[in-house]
Amino acid sequence: MKSLFLNLSFLAVFILTAVILSGSGAAWASGSNIAVVNMQKIISTSHQGKKAGVELKALVGQYRAKLLTMRKEIASIQANLKNNGSIMSASEKAKKTKEFETDISKFSSEEKHVQGIISQKRFELLKGIVKKADSIIAVIAKENGYTLVINRVSVVYMVNSINITNEVLRRMNLK
Repeated sequence: MKSLFLNLSFLAVFILTAVILSGSGAAWASGSNIAVVNMQKIISTSHQGKKAGVELKALVGQYRAKLLTMRKEIASIQANLKNNGSIMSASEKAKKTKEFETDISKFSSEEKHVQGIISQKRFELLKGIVKKADSIIAVIAKENGYTLVINRVSVVYMVNSINITNEVLRRMNLK
């Protein structure tokens, strides 16, 4: 058993030495065919990304105003019920309570609808940015012989020389 282990150890050292001496081990060890890109930075700082951010912010603002108006109406009805409920007739109180419940239901439904619209718009905007970035990344990878490009979020450590984010941003902002 010991001699088998010893023979395997010598074989491993021999193969490792041969790879290093042949030069192919140096390229493999340096990771020269791997690049890293920070997609979040590209999305947030490219011209297209900034434009998308402004567009999304305007859409959110538009719907926020509508929801705020609805919320104020609900708060007004609630305050009226709280302050005047004891002096209202039973039918008037029931009518106001029903109106309050209906408005809350409408608000909840509208809020979900707005969230869906905003999520869909965000997806559409990001899809265009990512598609453009992906095509630029593919060109850069081919030009530099990268066989793998990894998103920065997944990387624990890297040397800065394999980070192609700024080059991707530069090319995105040219078009």
